[in-house]
Amino acid sequence: MRRLNLVALLGAVVVGLVAVGCGSPDAGDVGSDAGSVAATAVQGPTMRELLESEGDSRLVATMRGPGQIGYLPPVTRREGNAIVTVFRIKNISTGALAGFKVDEFWYDSDGETVTGDSHRMRRPFLVDEVVEITLRVPRDSRMDRSNYEFTHQNGVVEANVFEEMEEPTPVEEDTEETDESDEAETPAR
Repeated sequence: MRRLNLVALLGAVVVGLVAVGCGSPDAGDVGSDAGSVAATAVQGPTMRELLESEGDSRLVATMRGPGQIGYLPPVTRREGNAIVTVFRIKNISTGALAGFKVDEFWYDSDGETVTGDSHRMRRPFLVDEVVEITLRVPRDSRMDRSNYEFTHQNGVVEANVFEEMEEPTPVEEDTEETDESDEAETPAR
């Protein structure tokens, strides 16, 4: 019991010394506003300000549980000393898929894993969006067959093979096209 009291007292002393040591040199002054200035500088924008801002980012509700995608059979080709596999995928879920990931595994004739690649989307995979994902693996003479898996951050993905699909959705080109169209509509002065 005495040891616990001693440890508690020693801990309180250490925390007190650290708190005093980390304070600003003017923290002891009664008339100083350094503490209030530091507190205001640390405070960032409020959630309301972020939601009302007209920035490029927007909040998107993402799927929880199983998601659904449709994809064309992947196109695999040899480029130099690499095997390149291209997937065209469409999100047919009712919500966006956060952390959408495609994994490809290559096996030898005995079923042992030889190599593989993975791609994870950094932004949410929006509903009805079509993306093209390219995976590259080094070529190995033992490679016999491949397998791929689709997952997302909040669950598994049910994949359906499509026979045809529209072109991938241009994400970054949308802003460039609007800039070009704005310039074309603005009369020269």
